[in-house]
Amino acid sequence: MINKSFRKALIWAFCGLTLFILSAPVSFAEEEEVPVLETEARTVAIFKNGLGFFLREGETALKQGWAVLKTLPNAALGTLWIGSLDREARVEEVISLLTEVEKEKKASSLLELLDHNVGKKVTLTALNKEIEGTLQSAPGNIVVIANSKDTHIVVNKNSITKIEFPEPYTEEFSFEAKEKRMKFKIATKKNKAKLALSYLQKGISWIPSYLVNISDPDKARITMKATIINDVEDLKDVDAFFVVGYPNFVYADILSPMALDQALQQFISALESPGRRQNEYSRMANIMRQSVVAGEREEAVPIDLGYAAIRGLPGASEEDLFLYNKRGISLKKGERAYYHIFSDEVDYKHIYEWNVPDTINVDPRGYQSSSQQEKTEDQVWHSIKLTNSTDYPWTTAPALTVSGWKPLAQDTINYTPRGTKMNLKLTVATDIKTNKSEDEAERQRDIRLYRHSYDLVTVKGELFIKNAKTKDVTMEIRKRITGEVMEVSHGGKVKKVAEGLRGVNFRSSISWELPIKAGEEIILSYTYKVYIVH
Repeated sequence: MINKSFRKALIWAFCGLTLFILSAPVSFAEEEEVPVLETEARTVAIFKNGLGFFLREGETALKQGWAVLKTLPNAALGTLWIGSLDREARVEEVISLLTEVEKEKKASSLLELLDHNVGKKVTLTALNKEIEGTLQSAPGNIVVIANSKDTHIVVNKNSITKIEFPEPYTEEFSFEAKEKRMKFKIATKKNKAKLALSYLQKGISWIPSYLVNISDPDKARITMKATIINDVEDLKDVDAFFVVGYPNFVYADILSPMALDQALQQFISALESPGRRQNEYSRMANIMRQSVVAGEREEAVPIDLGYAAIRGLPGASEEDLFLYNKRGISLKKGERAYYHIFSDEVDYKHIYEWNVPDTINVDPRGYQSSSQQEKTEDQVWHSIKLTNSTDYPWTTAPALTVSGWKPLAQDTINYTPRGTKMNLKLTVATDIKTNKSEDEAERQRDIRLYRHSYDLVTVKGELFIKNAKTKDVTMEIRKRITGEVMEVSHGGKVKKVAEGLRGVNFRSSISWELPIKAGEEIILSYTYKVYIVH
């Protein structure tokens, strides 16, 4: 279950919060008297696309209903909200502003020391000469020194290589700088208020990954972890939610005007620019598929030893999203960490997949197709079929398959809802020999359809399979076809695919799942008709 604080925060953040957002200049003298609201992050919902929805809480005294927030997040447009956690109080007004503040700084160069020690006695070394006297002024690129002879010496600042102060000097100095502030007014009879701040901002993400151990012939242990990349702000003992799904944040790339990071014209330009959608979490490139064989090692232990003791994190669905909940996370800005989500045993079986591409090179309209099939698509893969019997949906993520301590392969687990199955590739099955052929069996010429002339060609195809292994296997074969399937052997299932609906040819697929004994050879046959432009 999602905790009550998260539900409560979502309700006030998105539904029914009355908030007037204004912008006006406020003087430093006026702002410095206002109590400061200090907040701590309580909850963060982390999305895989680099966004985080933060909920912060804090309590502050009020001066005539006013308080100030000194740290402004880089919130996305429309996601920054301040709300009262007291039913008897409400937020009336919020003002973002730039204000002058006084800061302390240590001198970091010879020139800064000169600028802030006017009136002090000094000995300067410039062009290998020493100059003694009192520092009169240091305007621009020059330094004026008054010596004991009541004469003034002007020195180029860039020629000074050494400064000596015979008396105490000023190393730290004050300066004025502009900083962002956010003032807000609370309508309440009390002299303090408990407030909450929510916003969506970039800079935090989580990356899921899986470990699948198939050392047991009947059960696979699947373990999931979440790696957090935190580049946005310090987190201390927060309630984190790892979100599975594809959220729609249209204005994630546009900063809220309250962040004070862009002028009006920049903001308008950002709104008028073409929208950029967040891409679906991309798969890892260059995945290793090589199977590693190693000798016996008595001391070797399974990689996931002890993972069986992991208690799965609580999770719940919110509309079309699923949230894994991990409490008590502390992670500073710039740090990375990973946390286990769950570890469970699921049913699996070994299968051999052969996806046969459409080789006739005719599109649904009957014209010759220019599309090229990948060569790797026509290979037989040794895979495992996993059944998701866990309490969680499996999100798209890299998966490392091992047997005990031995790494076997790495592939991608695609999104798999609870109660469904998915295939995970291990390696190319070189002991499963295959071949395919298609021959023209009949041709009817000059058939008129939609004011065009076609040839109707009947094609007979065969798929040859030989199991050269010393054990029985289960094969899954899928064949794509442009045309209408007429006959299929070995109980193949035919499906018409909703592609190219305006053409004269169907898009079809045939699928078989059948056992093949060790050393056995079989031939699958099929017949289909296809229209080809005359």
